[in-house]
Amino acid sequence: MRILSTLALTLALTLAFLPLTLRAEDAPAPDYTYWAELANIVDGDRVSLDIDLGFGVWVRKQTLTLLDAGGADKTPEERKLDNARIAKLRELLSEATDIVIRTTRDKTTTPPRYLVTIWADGVNVNEALAKAFP
Repeated sequence: MRILSTLALTLALTLAFLPLTLRAEDAPAPDYTYWAELANIVDGDRVSLDIDLGFGVWVRKQTLTLLDAGGADKTPEERKLDNARIAKLRELLSEATDIVIRTTRDKTTTPPRYLVTIWADGVNVNEALAKAFP
């Protein structure tokens, strides 16, 4: 009889605490980080990348705007600066073996555009451009 009551108590406690153990954690926030290869430098604010989405799925020649990009309208002085930005982007990206990107969606524009932060061989390209062209 004592064994039966111990078994019943164990079963009751197990059932009481079972919902606590089966609760799922909060869903993780999406992390849009991918491996990429440089396809082309469009201008000083945009690059074209081949993006590895995983499981053998690639997006080819996707044009993305750098997160620190300026306005779309450029004066002649800004165009000269744009050529210097293109040269700096070539310097940072053309010889890079490991390119990692993180994308974010800019919902303020119509249609929405995708902004990108790029790391080339561990160097944050966006920060390097911001330091070179304040």
